[in-house]
This record gives sequence, C-alpha cells and structure tokens, in this order.
Amino acid sequence: MKGIIMAGGFGTRLRPLTVNIPKPMVPVANKPMVSHIVRLLKKHNITDLIVLLYHQPQAIKDYLSTGADFGVNLEYIISEDDLGTAGAVAMAREKLDTTFLVISADILTDFNLSEVINFHKHKESLATITLTRVENPLQYGIVIVDEDSRIVRFLEKPSWGEVFSDTVNTGIYVLEPKILDLIPLGKEFDFSKNLFPLILSQNYPFYGNIVEGYWRDVGDIREYKKSHSDILKGRVDLKIEGERIGKIGTDIWISQNAVIDNLRKLEGTIVIGSGSKVGDAIIINSFVGERTIIEDGVEIENSIIWEDTRIESNSRIINSILCKKVKIGSGTILEGDNTIADNCEIGNEVVFRPSVSVWPNKKVENGSVVTDSLVWGKTWSRSLFGSYGIIGVNNVEITPDFLARLGSAYGTFLGKGSTVFLARDAHESSRMFKRAIIAGLMSAGVNIMDLRASPLPLLRFAVKSLSGSGGVQVMRSPLDTNLVNIKFYDRSGFELSPSQETSIERIFFRDEYFRANYDEVGFLDIPPRVVESYKELYLKHLDTKTIKNSQLKIVIDYSFGTSVLFFPTILGDFGLDIVSLNAYMDGKRTVKSTTEYSDSLKNISSVVRSLDTNFGISLDSSAEKISVIDNSGEIYSPTRLIAIIISLIKKLQKDVLLTLPINASYELEEYLKKLNINITWSSILPKHFIRDAEKSDLAADIMGGLVFPKFLPFFDGLYSIGKFIELLSQTKTDLMQIKEITPRRDALHIEVPCPWESKGTVMRKMVERAGNNAEIIEGVKNRERDGYTLVIPDSDRPVLHLYASYKDELKEKEKIDDLKRRVELCTRV
Repeated sequence: MKGIIMAGGFGTRLRPLTVNIPKPMVPVANKPMVSHIVRLLKKHNITDLIVLLYHQPQAIKDYLSTGADFGVNLEYIISEDDLGTAGAVAMAREKLDTTFLVISADILTDFNLSEVINFHKHKESLATITLTRVENPLQYGIVIVDEDSRIVRFLEKPSWGEVFSDTVNTGIYVLEPKILDLIPLGKEFDFSKNLFPLILSQNYPFYGNIVEGYWRDVGDIREYKKSHSDILKGRVDLKIEGERIGKIGTDIWISQNAVIDNLRKLEGTIVIGSGSKVGDAIIINSFVGERTIIEDGVEIENSIIWEDTRIESNSRIINSILCKKVKIGSGTILEGDNTIADNCEIGNEVVFRPSVSVWPNKKVENGSVVTDSLVWGKTWSRSLFGSYGIIGVNNVEITPDFLARLGSAYGTFLGKGSTVFLARDAHESSRMFKRAIIAGLMSAGVNIMDLRASPLPLLRFAVKSLSGSGGVQVMRSPLDTNLVNIKFYDRSGFELSPSQETSIERIFFRDEYFRANYDEVGFLDIPPRVVESYKELYLKHLDTKTIKNSQLKIVIDYSFGTSVLFFPTILGDFGLDIVSLNAYMDGKRTVKSTTEYSDSLKNISSVVRSLDTNFGISLDSSAEKISVIDNSGEIYSPTRLIAIIISLIKKLQKDVLLTLPINASYELEEYLKKLNINITWSSILPKHFIRDAEKSDLAADIMGGLVFPKFLPFFDGLYSIGKFIELLSQTKTDLMQIKEITPRRDALHIEVPCPWESKGTVMRKMVERAGNNAEIIEGVKNRERDGYTLVIPDSDRPVLHLYASYKDELKEKEKIDDLKRRVELCTRV
C-alpha cells in the first residue's frame, strides 16, 4: 500500500512559529511534525510514500531527503497552484494503482492505521474516512454514520447551531484508485467540500471508521501547547528521543551529549534535546530543544523551548514558547502565554506581560516592559465576531483604540477607494466608538458616508441602494446597558458571511493593515437625500390611497430610538390619526430589561384602550422589530402576529411563500398548513435567516422581526408598520375577529448550561435518540405526530437552547422537563 502525506499547509494560525518554516516542520517533542507521521506510517508497513508539497517545499525535502533514515521510500510532488486537498492528491494519479492512504503532516496521532485499512477492505469501500470523537467539533467536518458504519451525513466546519454530532473527520482517508476519476485535473477540488458530497450523492460505498486512540489537529498555538501537554502526560504513543531517566515524581528523557548540572531541580516530565546544557536551573513539565543553553537560576515551567536557544541566569519562563535561536537576557520574565519567534534578542530584566508575542528578528532593549506584541499586534484568545456581530463591555473590551484597529482591518479587507456607510444609535458612547472606526477606515484609504444617528433599516437601505461597499452600525446591546454591539454589513446590506468575518479577523490578529499615503486617506461626507430616497421607495411599495381611506386611529411607540428623526413625516403621508409615544431620542433609555419591556407594552395597551384606538404598535429602538397591541389591550405574541399577517396576505393572493425559523411553534405550523401556505424552514440566527428569506413573500422570526423581500430583504420595523396598516386597510379586516381563529402560543423555551466540550456529545446523542424523526436544519429537532422538541447549541455561550411545542400545553411542559433531564445527564457523563 502507498501513503500520501499532505504537507503543503501555510500554518497561518500557528504564526509566528511558521513565519520562517512550513507548518509540517514545526517541532513537536523536539522533532518536526512530519517526522512523527512518517514513523507512524512505517510502523504500519506503509513505506512507499508520496509527499505533496506547496508552501516552502525545499525545507521539507531537505529534512526528509530520500526517506532512508526513516526506513521508507519517498517521492515528492510540488504543486505550483493551490488545488485543494483532493486536487493535490489527484496530481499523483499516475503513481496510484492500488489502495492508498492519505494523511496530513500537521496532525499528531497514534491511530492504528492497520485497523483502518482492514476495515476499508472488509467493507469493500470506495472511500473510508477515519473518524474520532472530540469535545469541540467546530473546526472539523462532523459526520454521522449508520449502524453499518456507512456515512449518511456530514458538514464541514459547522457553527454550534449546525452541530449534530461530536464525531469528526480526522483527515485520514483510505481510498481506491478509481476515486481519482471523479477529481477534475488542474482545478481546485477539496475532499470535504467537493469530493465527499459527490460520492455521497451518487451512493458509492462510502464508510466511516470510528477509531480509538489519540488525535489532535495542531492548528494553532493553543492546540500546539495542548499536544505537548498530552505528550508529557503520556496520552500519546509517541517515540521520544533520548535516554529515559526516572525518579520519584519525575520522568526525564535526556538525549545524547546533553549535560544536566542538577537533576534534583527537574520536576514532572521533561525532555532535553541532544547537545543541550542545563545549569543549576528549575525545569518543570517542559521541552528543551537541541543545543540549547540554560544558565543557573533559571526557572522554566510548562514551556516549549526550540533548538539553539540561550536563556541567561535568573530568568523565568512560564507557559511560553521560545523558537529557534532566541536569546533571553538575565533576569527577564515571561509572565505566561508568550511566544518569542526565531532569531529574537531579548535584553536583561525585560518583562513580558501575558499573551504578548514577538515576531522574528526583533530586539528588545534592557529593562523594557512589553505590553503589546511586536511587530504584528496582540493575539486574542477568541474570535472577534459572534452570532450578532461584535459585542463587548463598553470601554473595557470595546475601546476606541480597539475599534480604530478594527476599522483598519475592515478597511484593509474592503480595499482602498471603497465606500462605507456608518450609523449609530442615540447614545453618546456610540458616537465616540463610531468616530474611532471612522478613523481606522480612513487610514486604510476608505471613504466614509456618515449617516450619523440613524436606525438599522436606513443604514442597510443606503448600503444596498447607494452603491456602498459595506456598512457599520454602532449601538448599545438591546439586552445589557454595559455592552456595545458593532455590526458589519456587505455591499448588499447583509451581515458578513463567516468567511468574510474570518478574513477580517485574520487581518486584525496579524496587524496586517494597509496604510494609505498621506494624500490617499479616505474622505468623510454626509450623503444627501438618503431619507428622501428611502421614503420614495417606502411609499412606492404601499397602497397609500387605500390606507388614507381607512381612517384608522393608531398608537405608535418609538422607544426613544433614532427612527423618530424621520419616520413621523413618512407616516404623515398616510393621513391617519396617529398618537406618538416616547417620540424623542434618548440614548439612555433605549435598552430595556425584560421587566421594563413588559411594562412598556402594558403602558401602550393602557393607552390604546383609554383612547379607543384601533391598535397600537411598539417599534424597537433599532427599528427592526415590532409588537402589536389590539383594541382590547391584548399584546400579540409573535406566533399570533405572524398568523394574522399571513391570513391577511392570503386574502389578497393565492400562493404565499413564508420563511420561518426552525423554532416556530407547532400550533403556527398546523394553522399555516390549513391555509396551504408554503413554508421554508431556516435558522434562528438573523444573519442566516435573512439570506434564506430573499425569495419569500414574507419571512418572520419569533421575536417580532418581519422581512418583506419585495421591499428590502432585511428586518425593517418601519416598513412592517406600513405593511400591517396596508393589509388591514385592503382587506377591511377587524383584528378582534381574525385573532379569534389564530394560534397564540409560542414554543416553550429554556436555557440549560452545557460546557463547550460537552456540546458535540449532547448533540450526537440527541440525533441518535431522534432517529428517523431527526431534522437537522439547525440543532436537532425531534418531530413527533403532535409536536416537537428542539435542541440548539448557543454559538457564543456555554448553554443549550431547549424548545418544546405541542398541541397539548401540559404535554409541552412535560416534554421540555424531560429534555432538560436528558441533556443534564449527558453533560455529567
């Protein structure tokens, strides 16, 4: 059997370790990662190997050579273009005339490959994916197999809402040569994105083998450190160079020609590379590379030291990485999570604050206190973007200097000469933060169209209709007065895609900003007639004549938001009797607690009844969502509001296409079936939901958000108000009558704490329990004859969202209690 080693990775997420070397050459336990893969293949009698190279190929060729030192025969294929994983393998098709195994050079594993190969042959499979189970499956392709181990579903790099299993693709495949006929020549073609969906759709024999053993994708600094920690704890069956010297509480490997002055000061598990010299120093649970010198009085704990490095007396290195040819001066302290890249010279008595990194070839003067990374900026421990944009604590996590850098990253992503529309809510802090973003954008040569204080629908309209390259909205979080929410939009007015967010994060984390020349910085302008253009489109899409003739009397609560600046003038064209509440901007009153929001709706209800108006509408402060209160004072649930609006639309047109989130209630679904409404199911996350809504007549979430794509394909509470008035006017419908035939109950919803590492396991068990009843649009929905339960992992917090919706309200409560017990049981195992 032949083996294919994929060794073309850039190792971007491992920088600065990979600035000077390709990812497969990064040392693990003092030896390049690729060497461990070669040895594993040799152990399982796979000795004819083809190494696929792309980035810095010569470094790998120089190290592995012919393979003779490893007892294998090596051939190399170098790609000049990025052809994807499958496309790269296809370059070796003339050398592959029998079953072959594909494995990545940048993983750490001790899998029994012989077992995987035997499984493949026994199943007579065209392709076999080696699978394992992990705590956090987000970075991998997740897979479901049936009882015969045949693959029935997989999804590449899901969000938490899409997770349906903790079983993941390890990137180790056993393949038959005829699979190469399915891969086009010279084109980018990926195993997970292209090839595997193809063979699954054509029903080829396609299996997954869940393997016991150690496996880790050494993709970033955290995983790199974790792999070394696992090696020290004996969790990996890995060959470690050197003589093993054991004593009580200590396990030491010392390679040839290494000199240790005081073994008694070595604690835990330690690996000392050949030719190294360790003085009277304390070393705890660490790796010391070849030819490294450690002087007296040094303390090293939980750290990884590469080759040819020198650490001078009385220095302290905690939980850090020192790369090749680093010099650390005496008395220097690395406080933790520091990375010092190749060829850096650090002076005496320097202090590195936690999480500071230094890129290659830098010099730090004596006595410096390094609080930020050199040269490409601070590395964060998490992603910037969450499910609802970027959210952080006001002036703690979200600061003007942070936002200036973020603006620079967004501007770099868009490119010089782009035009960005910006808006904010009514709060003064939002004004400050918006100006910081503007500064960063302009420094990257991006032009600014400042909408000042404006609601979200107006911003998205401006971006889409006035040829913007993108948009930014700055506002306080509607849920917490201490949080700031920054939202970014593309040229169509949609929230950025995950790949676009990742690109901006990559620029930000690596500080690879474009800086425009002095005379090329962007300009700032206030665009003319934006409101007038919006109003023109707004009125064009409504039957204003019928609305004027309706003579409705309405209460509207503006919630102190920015829509009050112009929306009353638009409503004035309707000629209706409108009572306005909270019709002035107040940035300190736009965020409401659950109790405050409930009280505000009760207040509108009281006003509607006392003034005997037809109905009242509460518009949220961002002008995206509405709540409706009828003449009796009833505050409509989202379920009832959706049912009423669809009933009104159905009176005017025969076929209606509706998009709903997966957590819409069972009662609503049954009601819509009776009306013969065509339903498209979508995610509960707004950014995904809105994109699915484009072809619908209406899209409605269960939070009061409505999308009328024929007007604009976004949530727009302003247009929702006009459309609701229009539908009532055109159909001459009395709300008090129509509500009696519509459902009212939303799905029951609770949150249950769930550790991040348990989410994948819980979701897999939910899929197994649901069996053929499982729907996997987002989370896992277990549909039954008279209702459903639904489990969705939260993307940003260690919790699960549990839903239950049944015909019988008592059963609904019993089901959600039972679901909660099952989830809690899973998290304890």
